[in-house]
Amino acid sequence: MVPSSFEQLHAELREALEAKHGPLLGGRTLVAALGHNTSASLRQAQKRGQVPVSLFNLPHRRGYFALTSDVAAWLARARLSGAAESKKGQPIETH
Repeated sequence: MVPSSFEQLHAELREALEAKHGPLLGGRTLVAALGHNTSASLRQAQKRGQVPVSLFNLPHRRGYFALTSDVAAWLARARLSGAAESKKGQPIETH
């Protein structure tokens, strides 16, 4: 069952992502977490101002990075707003 509160879902997502990837997401993991197929599409979205979380660069590292907590918060908001807007009134349960 999907948690109904933002705080609960955010905490679950954050804990799962941090356990697997740590406090920082980058590279392919960040691309996939934000729903992009390629790093090029993420770069283009960043240039257009269409990325839903704050991305930043790190010294001597290539690419964009985001805090795992920020990505988890965005995913939780997207999931809960998607459930509220479900066409049939019920979110699809996945396990």
